[in-house]
Amino acid sequence: MNDTTTSATSAALTRFDFVDGEHRGSHMTLYAGCLVHRGDAHLETLPLATITSVRVSFERGSRYLAWGVALLVVAAVLLLIAAPIAEIGGRYAGELAAAGVKDGVGRALFGMFRVFESIGNALPFAAGIAVLGGGALAALGWLGSTILTLTFAGAQRVYAVRGRNTSMLDFTEAVSERVMQARR
Repeated sequence: MNDTTTSATSAALTRFDFVDGEHRGSHMTLYAGCLVHRGDAHLETLPLATITSVRVSFERGSRYLAWGVALLVVAAVLLLIAAPIAEIGGRYAGELAAAGVKDGVGRALFGMFRVFESIGNALPFAAGIAVLGGGALAALGWLGSTILTLTFAGAQRVYAVRGRNTSMLDFTEAVSERVMQARR
């Protein structure tokens, strides 16, 4: 029997459950000689002797933050242009209606200016949606992720969970200790 098989049948030292993210519903269990990642549809055994480095970090989601700020800027621009567009469309549509234009190009212009007025009146609603979306993206970016990276001789395994997860930090510390003991 090899070392990996015997260590997998020994008592578990610690366990980490993924409750969100890409690996939701799975768990990692640390044994004396290996790390086992088990889910409903997969099982992966990682011998500790093959792990060259273990890294854990908390990172804010800069991409989410950037998109959130961009949506907030778009919302501000939409609010700035909404009133002038609605006012111009309403004014010119009113002038054409007062002139009594009822057919041809004048009627088409009247319809176009009414559309501009409607768009100008709808832009604050669109700005509100952009504010909500930008706020949600910025909040997700601010929450960030705790990322566990296991490096092997030619590959990496990355496991991420949302937010600052202290139990993942504790689990990674236990894995690091076992990897260092396996090196001795």
